[in-house]
Amino acid sequence: MIKEGIICYKIAGREAGKLAVIVEVVDDTFVLIDGNVKRRKCNIKHLEMTNNVIGVKKGASTAEVHKQMSSSGFKVIERKPKKEKKEEVKEDKKETKKKTKKK
Repeated sequence: MIKEGIICYKIAGREAGKLAVIVEVVDDTFVLIDGNVKRRKCNIKHLEMTNNVIGVKKGASTAEVHKQMSSSGFKVIERKPKKEKKEEVKEDKKETKKKTKKK
């Protein structure tokens, strides 16, 4: 039986061999996974279930999943933060130019 919180391994795709946690059961074929993989919908045929279960609620955030994984003794691989948006970078440059002109 598939339920939230089961630790599994991806066995197909670019993230094959990495640990994942089932966050939500979508239907009989698909589940939402997270953990050491990108959060996404995945076919259960591409997962190998383990007997380990962690206390993750349905729809838990990535931070909650990582916290539960580390407290259960599983290694958590932190992902790089997303790059800043171009608009934010442009605004920062404008502010620094204004500061340098005032001096």
